[in-house]
Amino acid sequence: MYLIDANIILEVLYKRKHWRESREFLNAVKRGSIGAYILHFTLHGISAILGRPDIVSRFLTEILSWRGLLIADLSIDEELAAAEIAEKVGLDFDDGLHYYFARKMRIPIVSYDRDFDKTDVQRLEPAQIKAS
Repeated sequence: MYLIDANIILEVLYKRKHWRESREFLNAVKRGSIGAYILHFTLHGISAILGRPDIVSRFLTEILSWRGLLIADLSIDEELAAAEIAEKVGLDFDDGLHYYFARKMRIPIVSYDRDFDKTDVQRLEPAQIKAS
């Protein structure tokens, strides 16, 4: 199991530098050959970036079809704990949520954000992950 950071999905949506390997990884999650979590907070953030309700609706409908994906909700108490931990380890709030959840679940974060490299949670890039 892995935790998917927003930048992996944004790589594909905006065809950034690593979009091909990100798409390959996400397709493996979609097929169910890789198991992963995504934070509900992350889906909200991506939806806010997409903006238009029709595009958001298509995006969320697509996400719901992914066989290997679980959507994780954090309680307000957990968000508070994540904010406090983020401050201690030098992360911003959204990275702190990812760090908190990955640490709690003992899973790596799939991300291009190198800020996670200064933590005790493993960060992997999609090219490092092979589907089974």
